[in-house]
Amino acid sequence: MLKTYSGERIPGTVNYHVYVHEGKNKRSIFIDNQKKLEELRSDSDLGLRNEILYRICLAILFDYSGNFELAESYFRDFKKNIERLLCEDHWLIHSARIEVFLKSIDEDETEDFELQKVEKKTWEKSKSKVT
Repeated sequence: MLKTYSGERIPGTVNYHVYVHEGKNKRSIFIDNQKKLEELRSDSDLGLRNEILYRICLAILFDYSGNFELAESYFRDFKKNIERLLCEDHWLIHSARIEVFLKSIDEDETEDFELQKVEKKTWEKSKSKVT
């Protein structure tokens, strides 16, 4: 079933209420404020707002995929992908956009793997010419 994620800023704060809509059903998404993100982040540009946006992205990816490892691996890239949208007071993200994001990650990984194979073959050929 198609999902739509929505968020609305709580007035006077940088916090959001985040919901998922599935058909006519609407439910809140739990944003885990206890999880330590330091070890999961590679950037240090954090302020409170960025920290919250990271947590929202992690929660959305986990809700959509049901795979916490996948969500942990890609929430930073997902934030970069939708960051402008999340800065609004009210926003919507359709599950099709998440699917496109995940497919682009999968394609990038496949291309990287193929490139690594080509580089390895090239290195092995050049190594054999040297010896």
